[in-house]
Amino acid sequence: MDVAGKVVVVTGGGGGIGAGIAEAFAEAGAMVAITDINGDWAQAEAARIGRGTIAFPHDVTSPESWAQVKSGVEAVCGPVDVLCNNAGISLPFKPMEDITLDQFDRVMAINVRGVFLGCHLFMGEMKARGSGHIVNTSSVNGQLPHGTFACYSASKFAVAALSESIRQELAPFGVGVSILYPGLTRSRMSEGQMDDLPDEIKAAIAGKMMEPVWLGRAVVRAVQENQLHIITHPDHLDALKARVDALYAAFGEPAQPDFAGGRIGEG
Repeated sequence: MDVAGKVVVVTGGGGGIGAGIAEAFAEAGAMVAITDINGDWAQAEAARIGRGTIAFPHDVTSPESWAQVKSGVEAVCGPVDVLCNNAGISLPFKPMEDITLDQFDRVMAINVRGVFLGCHLFMGEMKARGSGHIVNTSSVNGQLPHGTFACYSASKFAVAALSESIRQELAPFGVGVSILYPGLTRSRMSEGQMDDLPDEIKAAIAGKMMEPVWLGRAVVRAVQENQLHIITHPDHLDALKARVDALYAAFGEPAQPDFAGGRIGEG
């Protein structure tokens, strides 16, 4: 897809990765709408980016808020060609037994329900037009879970699975789906997780953060080329290989003797 002149919606665009995605699409000539739970942040990023970028306040957990954003964008720009479901939150690093149910529910509501609502709202129209693209932001932790980050990791695995599933559903209709797996990137979320760390450790971590616009440019390329996976931080490859190797090693004889098996739909 040539993104020049296309209408792009980016959720969670009031800073960090979302703002980087919005900036990159604007660089490429798209008409960009930024949404964020904090409308002031969204407006500030729209003003910084320029190029006709517009902004809306948006609660991604609310179907009514999604409907308002859709109608607002369409009134100014026309039908949405590219949807980037980027809004998300994390939790402090702590054992899962210390996470409250309210915290878990909030992470799932924003990180998973929000992605579902966005896809659900726009995918039908994209199918009918025979064009469009959806980009869902997962995380390195959507490939590599780790202790003290269980709930966030679970939400990002859900995003990845949902995205691969709907890519299969939408491909016959000319609609693409991509998954962004960010690593450490400069954002309020990443920097906020360092509040309790010593200054020297904060400085060391900050020095390893990627600038958001580079992730955004990778997203633009993926949409242009209809790539499924967007890997921006390849330094995690060895850890991913080790995880996959352990999974492969678990495949052996079926639990039931003489079980024929086979995936549904296969000969």
